[in-house]
This record gives sequence, structure tokens and C-alpha cells, in this order.
Amino acid sequence: MRPTFVLGRIAGVRIGVHWSVLLIFAVIALGLAEGRLPEAHPGRAWPVYWAVGLLTAVVFFASLLAHELAHAILARRNGVEVDDIVLWLLGGAARLKAEAPNPAAELRIAGVGPLVSLVLGGLFTLAAWLLDTTSAPGLAVEALAWLAAINILLAVFNIVPAAPLDGGRLLRAFLWWRTGDRLRATAGASAAGRAFGWFLTVVGLFLFVRGDILGGLWLAMIGWFLVAAATAEGQQAQLRAVLAGYGTP
Repeated sequence: MRPTFVLGRIAGVRIGVHWSVLLIFAVIALGLAEGRLPEAHPGRAWPVYWAVGLLTAVVFFASLLAHELAHAILARRNGVEVDDIVLWLLGGAARLKAEAPNPAAELRIAGVGPLVSLVLGGLFTLAAWLLDTTSAPGLAVEALAWLAAINILLAVFNIVPAAPLDGGRLLRAFLWWRTGDRLRATAGASAAGRAFGWFLTVVGLFLFVRGDILGGLWLAMIGWFLVAAATAEGQQAQLRAVLAGYGTP
């Protein structure tokens, strides 16, 4: 995924944004400003809901960027060069120029992202609780509670053992450690990714048929992306093995 424009650099890592981010940003802001916020705390003026919704969406993408930055920074500390970070429709991706040198490095690089999201979820939960106990504005508490939930959900989803998710990297690190063969480990993680992707696609189509058009299409799109990405990852690993000498771990 190539960035449409570059925001700059953070910790020496180039940060790019794909135009599709605008779509999911609008969906999040709209869902909060016209849905969750007025339902939870009715009676405010619509500009207030939109201001909180837009600010919450910005903080969410900052959280997503922190997740990817953690991958990038730890990758560099383990001797892996980082091309850039790209935020796009389905989240973000830290694009590495090479693979981890060993299973332990793979484990560290993959695991730090979900850990950061989980920590952020905990911090947002704590902040929401503290504000709630001091009778702070309900909209602020609601926004923090949403950020807490979405970061925890992001952490949980990403540790599913299926490529190209972080959990797929963790699975590959484990299989690589057990077999000593990086190619076999990649094949196993890719197969898990395709299986999980097809599962999400089928569930999404089922929800679509049952009437949940938006939710079903969104889930099916995520599933289809996982299938395509896992397949491409497996093929790239095979190509690298052929070029470098098949069977070289």
C-alpha cells in the first residue's frame, strides 16, 4: 500500500497516509457524532457532538500510529530496516525492508504492537474512570471509554494467530523456533491467515444476507483482504527462498 501523501517523520520513520483513511475517519466521526454520543448523552448542540467525534477520531488514529511505531522502532533495534509506516482504510502497516533475523526478534517485533494497544486501552480506561469520578462532562468520559474499548479490541484482534496480523507473526516465530525452517513457518502462518480470512468473509456475507448490510460488507472486506494478504505473503516467502537458495532458514 503506497502512501498518497507523507506527513513527515517520527523517530526517524517516515509516516505516510493513503487517501482511504479519509473514508474510515469519516465513518468513525459520523458514527460517534450522530450515533453513540447523542444516544448516550442527549440534549447537546450538534456542533459539540461533531467536535468531540472528530477529536476522538484523531486520537484513535494517533493510537493506531503508536501501535505501528512500536513495531518500527523495535524492528530497527533488532537490525531490521524500516521503509515507512502507512495508515490506510483497514488500519496501518509498518513496512519492513527485510525479515527478522531470528524467531526471538520476530516475536519481539510482532508482540510489541498489540502490547502498546493494550496499554493504551488501559490508560484510556483509567482516564475515563477518573473523569467519571470527578463528575467531568459525560461526552469526554464517553469518548475516552470508546477509545479504551477500540484499543483493547485492536489488541485482541491483532493477536489472532493468522497472517498478516501480528498474531500471525507470533505464530510464525513459534513455528520457526520449533522447526528451524522459516519457509515452513511462513507457510503455516499464511495457511492460518487464509482460513481466518475465509471465516470472516463467510460470516460477513451471512450478516449481509440477514440484513446487516454495512457490518456484513465491512467484515467480508476485512476477510477478503486477509485472504489476499496471507496468500501474497506465502508466495513472497517462497520466491525469497528460491532466490536465496531453497531450504535456507
